[in-house]
Amino acid sequence: MKNLKKSALFLCLFAFVNMFAQSVEQVEFEVMDKDIPAEELTYEYLLAHKVFLREKPSIRSKKVTLLDIGTKMVLWEKSMYSKEIDGINSHWYRVTTENETGWVWGGMIAQKSFGSIADNQVKFVYGFESSAKNESGVTETKFQLRAFKNGQQLDKMVLDSLAAIPVHIENHGSLGLFNVEDVITVDLADKDTGYQVGKSYLFWNNGRFKKVASLIDYADTNYLKTESFVFPSDMQGVKSTILLKTTITKNIKTLDDALAQNNVEFITTKYVWNGSKLTKKEEVREIKDDAVVSIEF
Repeated sequence: MKNLKKSALFLCLFAFVNMFAQSVEQVEFEVMDKDIPAEELTYEYLLAHKVFLREKPSIRSKKVTLLDIGTKMVLWEKSMYSKEIDGINSHWYRVTTENETGWVWGGMIAQKSFGSIADNQVKFVYGFESSAKNESGVTETKFQLRAFKNGQQLDKMVLDSLAAIPVHIENHGSLGLFNVEDVITVDLADKDTGYQVGKSYLFWNNGRFKKVASLIDYADTNYLKTESFVFPSDMQGVKSTILLKTTITKNIKTLDDALAQNNVEFITTKYVWNGSKLTKKEEVREIKDDAVVSIEF
């Protein structure tokens, strides 16, 4: 029974593929059956901070209580009609929290929730922020990632979708970096096809998010560039160093042709994280014991 209760993330992935041309994003959740055993219940978590639990599915309804970010809830029922706020369309959901029952608009519920690997008291919630057409008529969909601890918000980061749509999000821990608590990646999908085209890298450290880089593949009729990071804990990793692996293929007909013509270039660039940004690592030439060093005075 539990496997039938899909998370909001997968519902949103379905929406991404089918709704690229629309300026209104749809957020939907599955509700629980009243006969489901307690041990098989699926929990959702509040995305926003300080949200009113309502007596009925309306912003004009009586307030039951004020909910903190990350409040755990079970969804039992959804409203007949949906509501659009900031380009996000969702139904209201009748929920139960630890102490109360009431209605919450679905856009305030996280589509993905996970914890910090460095600090088990820090949790992250992720979901839509807004969606609207800009002055050029291009739809800009924004996503939000928030961190909280014991019901108090610590930080918030907004991610845009101008280059590609953020889809799957995952925490990898420190990946061997001594000055980073959690490395969070967001898979980026092409707006037209839905295929993955790259990743965004976010670092969590000392109670703050930092957007490090977005590595997005590029291709045209005769040129292809792909990039990826190698971290210290990876098999090919280097201590305290982030390696940027770049592969450039030119004059593409087939990959075999490109390799035969020596038109594939592999580039490795070394970076260090100084706490606020990536900086290129300066190469230090090793001086052998028997080397002759000339010093001018």
